[in-house]
Amino acid sequence: MGGQKREPVGVIQYPMGTNACACPGPARQWVMVPPRAMPLMFSRAAAFAAATACAPAWAASSPFTLAAWFSMGATLALAAALLICWIVLHERVAPRSAWQPFAITAAMVTPVVGFMAGRWPLVALALSLAALAWGLLMVHRLSSRMRHLLEERDRARAAASKAKQDSERDALTGALNRAAWRLRLEQLASDGGAMQPPRALSVLFFDIDLFKLINDSLGHGVGDDCLRAVSATVAAELRGGDVLGRMGGEEFAVALPGAKRIHAIAVAERIRVAVQGHCRTVGEEVVELTVSIGAAEYLGTDESLDAVVDRSDRAMYRAKDSGRNMVVADTAVPAGS
Repeated sequence: MGGQKREPVGVIQYPMGTNACACPGPARQWVMVPPRAMPLMFSRAAAFAAATACAPAWAASSPFTLAAWFSMGATLALAAALLICWIVLHERVAPRSAWQPFAITAAMVTPVVGFMAGRWPLVALALSLAALAWGLLMVHRLSSRMRHLLEERDRARAAASKAKQDSERDALTGALNRAAWRLRLEQLASDGGAMQPPRALSVLFFDIDLFKLINDSLGHGVGDDCLRAVSATVAAELRGGDVLGRMGGEEFAVALPGAKRIHAIAVAERIRVAVQGHCRTVGEEVVELTVSIGAAEYLGTDESLDAVVDRSDRAMYRAKDSGRNMVVADTAVPAGS
């Protein structure tokens, strides 16, 4: 012994939550098992348990004995499957102890069935079928619980989505509210600026001409109907990527990604004609609505978003001062256009 040389022993520290197993050999080696691999290990163990329980069935002389062994194999597989489900879901699903008595019973019944299979095969079959029925009942309860949890998750997601949408939308017209529209405009400007070459972006501002007169003479109910009618008419004239928002009162704005000044003027004119043609009557009232529209093209990094919004707003007021029911576009365009 004194002449033998000892192999150095190393100490390896593993992080918490990591499983390690020792492999036999001259120099002991440690193999780490990630926590996510545990369900796979247990599934292999379940298959091995089922195969082991069913192995005597091939040598069974009685069909009842054969059925008993196959039933016990299925029972052990169910017990292992329930254990895997608990390992995977124990942090998400409230602990359920009902699977533990089932697993213990399945383990205890297996040797009993093995002892009785050769002497009383009918009794062994009855025991194995009873254990299998219990396991199927446990699986049914687990599946019902999971279905209930999935339904609750879907309802929670739908409620969260609706709440988010409601927080972004104007309750009267369904268009984006001012804050949500501004966020969308910032996103469009950021996305367009990241492209090569940068994507054009234009802004329209418009409001309903003589809207205060409509409110004062016909009432706020008719005024609300007019706002809804104009919003729906404008939305129908926009492309899928265009963004309509209500800025407050009778004032609206539209973000037009990919639109240069000349294209913004064409869209604005189309909106003006559509409102004049489709909003002559609202409900039973003859209102003959028109809009004044201002347009401005974003100059990119040469200006802020507040500046392009202000230019389109001032262009709208020039349209109103020039007689209403018209389109006025700011003359500034990006360099190189």
